[in-house]
Amino acid sequence: MHFSKISSLAIPTIFSYENSRPMCNSCDKAYRKAQSSALRILSHREHSVAELTQKLIRRGHAVDVVQRIIAECLRLNYLDDQRVAQQVLARMKRKGLGIHRVRSELLRKGLAGAEFEHELRESMSPVEEQIVAVRVSVKKWESLKHDSDPKKKKLRLLRFLRSRGFSDSVIVEVMAAMDIEEDADRQAND
Repeated sequence: MHFSKISSLAIPTIFSYENSRPMCNSCDKAYRKAQSSALRILSHREHSVAELTQKLIRRGHAVDVVQRIIAECLRLNYLDDQRVAQQVLARMKRKGLGIHRVRSELLRKGLAGAEFEHELRESMSPVEEQIVAVRVSVKKWESLKHDSDPKKKKLRLLRFLRSRGFSDSVIVEVMAAMDIEEDADRQAND
């Protein structure tokens, strides 16, 4: 859900105060300020609970107020770590990144644990990772055509795949496939 469509007049009525404990004026003001910050942050893109918590605390909001804001955002389904994980997985696959890099990005967003590891494994099986690796390898190999030394080309491709976060087994398989393709190209040229 994007909040950019929410008018500034609707912001104070989004969060209900009926079920919350009575607040003093300064507490109410701090809550509204944190609420406004949270909605502004969430209007740009999806955030995990950990990301939003960290951003609100970094902006100087009190921890107890941040916890209440997070609870309210969860209740209203403005925050959903599963949704964020799915978006990260889809974006990383589109970018042509491997399983290690995707895992690192999930951890950076505070999405760790068995449920996210399971989702990662489901989203990117070894076969899918290999398909992505082959796709980016072919593209990279084309950009390395100017290099005449085949060993340098292979080393550059290997470093490229590693920097993209592909697993060692996938890298070995892709490099073997590139060797076969290179041998076939040489035989065709002879």
